[in-house]
Amino acid sequence: MSSRRRPVLVALLAMILGTVVAPGLPARAADQDPQLGVSIQTLSPSRLGGPATVTMTGTVTNHDDHAWSNVQAYLVIPTVPFTTRAQVEDAIDNGDAYTGARVIDPGTFDDLGDLAPKQTLRFTVRVPAAQLRISGAEGVYPVGVQILGTDTGGQRSTDAIARATTFLPLVSSGHPRVPSAVVWPFLMPDRRGYDGDYADPKGLLTAVSPGGRLRNLLDLAVDTGGNASTALIDPALLVGVDDLARDRRLPDGVELTEQQRAEARRFLGDLLAFARLRGCWILGFDRPDVLGLSQSGGLEGPLRAAVNRATDSTLTTFQLFGRRTSWPTKRGVTARLLRDLRGSGDSPVVVASEALPDWDRRQGSVVRYATPSGPMPLLVTDELDAGVPGQDSVVTLRQRILSEAALATLQREIDPKSRADAITMVDPRWNPGPRWSVGRLSQAFETPFTSPTSLESVLTRPLARYGGKVAAAKDRPLSRAQLDAAAGIVAKGNALSSVIPQSDAVDDALAQDVASVLGVRWRRDPAAGTAIAEKLAREAGAELRRITIKAPPSVTLSSSKGGFPITIRNGTDEAIRVGVSLDSSNPALRIPDVEPVDIGAGERRTVTVDVDLGRQNTTSVTARLRSTDGKAIGLPDEFNVRSSKIGVVLWVAMGLAALLVLAALVRRFSRRRTSTRVASERPADDDD
Repeated sequence: MSSRRRPVLVALLAMILGTVVAPGLPARAADQDPQLGVSIQTLSPSRLGGPATVTMTGTVTNHDDHAWSNVQAYLVIPTVPFTTRAQVEDAIDNGDAYTGARVIDPGTFDDLGDLAPKQTLRFTVRVPAAQLRISGAEGVYPVGVQILGTDTGGQRSTDAIARATTFLPLVSSGHPRVPSAVVWPFLMPDRRGYDGDYADPKGLLTAVSPGGRLRNLLDLAVDTGGNASTALIDPALLVGVDDLARDRRLPDGVELTEQQRAEARRFLGDLLAFARLRGCWILGFDRPDVLGLSQSGGLEGPLRAAVNRATDSTLTTFQLFGRRTSWPTKRGVTARLLRDLRGSGDSPVVVASEALPDWDRRQGSVVRYATPSGPMPLLVTDELDAGVPGQDSVVTLRQRILSEAALATLQREIDPKSRADAITMVDPRWNPGPRWSVGRLSQAFETPFTSPTSLESVLTRPLARYGGKVAAAKDRPLSRAQLDAAAGIVAKGNALSSVIPQSDAVDDALAQDVASVLGVRWRRDPAAGTAIAEKLAREAGAELRRITIKAPPSVTLSSSKGGFPITIRNGTDEAIRVGVSLDSSNPALRIPDVEPVDIGAGERRTVTVDVDLGRQNTTSVTARLRSTDGKAIGLPDEFNVRSSKIGVVLWVAMGLAALLVLAALVRRFSRRRTSTRVASERPADDDD
């Protein structure tokens, strides 16, 4: 901070930090760490200008285990506004009490009474414009509510026991309009467990049903201005919700009613309709850990190809089209990663502002970053109200957009080359709740200084160049063991699909298996992620082992040439096409391969192998199944083949033996006939 700017800022902070201190009250309450939550639910008007009364309503919830009595809510606002974003950031960095001075005029604060543990009370504060005591200068006024109360010891402090803050812009007409947009992320909140089923399908169903977080977020997005919204969609969410609607991948004991399945179908249809109508950016399936892939060495290519296939097949299934994008974690961006993600150059990367330490709002939320492979767009996320007290609500989101736009238009007046805008990324974990008035958020895009714009429109305009540094990554990516296991799924899955003629469904399912174990979610539970990846790799290998080859234990040929049978069994649920390669232990002997044959699911087939041993008497043969592209399938079978060289001699000997037997029989028969004739010619005896 420059020495010239510091006194001004200090004076500003002194003014907005000032509070009215009632005499005779202790400086601190007995409870040094009160646990109360405050949410601003309504604020009108949405921007200052004119004599309107500022009205703020909301809730305060007591999370302490004791009550607070005589609870009061006060509106707080400074005299002078912020005119630059740097002033806002400096004030936030200097503490959460920066909002301003309390308005304590009678009738402007709300007496809530006693607040019991776990109880929630509503407050309403109304302050006429004249009692705000603001300077009326253009800029952004932080405005909020402070809660005072008396603890169980009867002590009451001038320090607030709870607070919430948002912003009120004051900008006159005639300023330039700035591009304003909202990015709505829809990520898959559930994951597949060790058994392949979803870990919390009931939680996913609750999130997409009426009153659920994702349902509320989608309803709010649909209600917001049509030209100012872009969906950021994780394809895994589409698959997960569709699985609920079709009773797939549900754990044992989990049964959904027809009404529950209908709610899943309704959400899926509404999300697709919103994305098709308003435009969308598409993340990789299950938001992969791109930092881990970038640092995986030789594994990056096949793993990224699997994620791309899972993403492509999902988009084809649901007939959804959009610009591909990547979203690294906040502290997981490096220059090397951006180079690896560059691709064709038209796929943006979502990065947090802390990843680009030299980035400035005047460059705009979308900048052009140069890599060794060429330029690429970066969407830089930077929250104006990050770190302010209070719970996020639809009102605070609306005021954030308006205030971003107000600061941007004031900057453009001073710097005509500024590309400052009001593009806002919604927190993917945020639940806006079901109770919000129709059109409330859309008011942010109906002012004279905002121009509703989609992200696609921003990308078609000239982008400012970011030539600064990229911060070093602080996040720890997925472990090498998990990446190796995922690569094992790829290798075995490729071998399996190579023998299946119609393998698209198998390839898509395997790609989803790979992508499901590469998500950033597994950084929080690396042991479980690695175990699931290893199990999926084993299952892919077990499926391959269901395709077997079996030859006779040994084969004896009657000569040097002959044939013998080999049986191929297909134990999978898919029809396959495989051939057989045969390798001899004698390198001089070549045995022709068996051409690929088709075998139905669960069937077996016997093929005949012809072999010519030539001058060899015996050889050891290894039979392997091969896919049509030459991949080895399953386990080989080894056996011996021998040839009988004495086969011809044996037949000759057998023939000679037969002739000798025949000659002996003829000779014996001839002797018997001779003996009979001699006896008949001899004279008879007297006794005869």
